[in-house]
Amino acid sequence: HIWSTGQDAVAVIKNELKLLLPGVSVFLDVDDLEDIGALESYIDRSQVILFFLSKGYFRSKNCLREIRSSLEKRKPLVLVQEADPAKGGGTLEELRAECPVDLQPAIFDAKWPLVVWMRIEEFQLVSLKMISEALLLKTPTYAAYTSLPLTVPGELQGRNLGFARQVVLWASNANKGARAMANELATAFTGVIVCGGAEIPPRATHMLLYLCEATWSDDRLAEQVERVREAGLPIVMAHENDPDRDGCAFARFFETTPQELVASGIYRDLAIACFPGLHRQVSLSLLAKVLGASPSRARRGGMRELRRNVSESLRGRKLSSQMAEPSASSSAPIGPAGQERRA
Repeated sequence: HIWSTGQDAVAVIKNELKLLLPGVSVFLDVDDLEDIGALESYIDRSQVILFFLSKGYFRSKNCLREIRSSLEKRKPLVLVQEADPAKGGGTLEELRAECPVDLQPAIFDAKWPLVVWMRIEEFQLVSLKMISEALLLKTPTYAAYTSLPLTVPGELQGRNLGFARQVVLWASNANKGARAMANELATAFTGVIVCGGAEIPPRATHMLLYLCEATWSDDRLAEQVERVREAGLPIVMAHENDPDRDGCAFARFFETTPQELVASGIYRDLAIACFPGLHRQVSLSLLAKVLGASPSRARRGGMRELRRNVSESLRGRKLSSQMAEPSASSSAPIGPAGQERRA
């Protein structure tokens, strides 16, 4: 990783992996580097190499030394991509453009495990689980496996949530993408009924406001939102972050939303971030909780048992994998638990 943007994140990754995978040995230069001239020897002694990709990473001479050494020694790689633009996050296309041309195929086209690093706690747990799985699958103990049924303590499990009362969710046909988002929720959780149309359904319990690049392109939506607010119907906001689903940065909505709605506090309430991939289930679970879902008592014991079994299995195997993480200067502590844990 590059010191300027990846230092705090890799410190969290190291500390969390040591908690999640008892017996794992993680090399982090800020903690373990004794000789900058011996970077290649650290690579040689490592079993798996994690590249933390953020803007500027491929412009670091020491990072490039480690990259080339890893490839020459045919070390398995795990790629972790920073998601937060404020922390140096960039798209894969942007990161690839910074990478030397001769290295691009070996890094971006070789189908190495790719994990998007999230800084909000609920999503970060999924990132950590994906990193843990990718690491384990590159060790001799688990080399024959293609996936592992890992569970991270504290992660949201959508299948454990249920509704005590039926939810009737209105997805206006003037809100592009809202119906598809609502249907995702209804598919993931029993107890959610989706209604469409241009008028507020009489039995609706909530309105879904789906926020994407095209949200406010239909003038009818602003009028509908005003009527819903006047009627006192709860509005649940889902902020799409997936570019393939017309996602955009939240700041964009302050440019596209009718100013009377902005001034009246439409965004005063929290919008749930909706990410693609394995993080999508977390987004759906958070939306379900806003709609009133709560954990099912019947399944809590089973999940605790699964977590205990996985943990005991990992301890029993006494893993001794070693990761090398390119370049750092000073460590940062693990962020506190809460709605958003900074890493």
